[in-house]
Amino acid sequence: MRSRIEGWKFMSKGRDILTKTIILALREVAPGLEAVLEAHLRATLNSGIELAYDDPQKFKEAVSKLFGEYSARLLEMVIISKLKGRLGEDIEANSLEELVSEIRKIYGE
Repeated sequence: MRSRIEGWKFMSKGRDILTKTIILALREVAPGLEAVLEAHLRATLNSGIELAYDDPQKFKEAVSKLFGEYSARLLEMVIISKLKGRLGEDIEANSLEELVSEIRKIYGE
């Protein structure tokens, strides 16, 4: 099942869940980070937060360039923790790439 998000873009269930989880994590860490990251991704990669699902490595590199390597890893761990809580603790993921792989398995994407 796909939902309509941002005009004409269609998002898969897994992509939508990851994107929403990242937005919630950013809002919890510090209000305003979502807008800063979104603007950075649009300006540098012509993409949005959904890049985390489409190309997790590229997303992590962009976050690292913006916030620094330590902060990028911290955000990655918060995202993984939040999604594990939502999808179940039995998910084996220590990186965003592994998390996306698990999400794709769960939703058959």
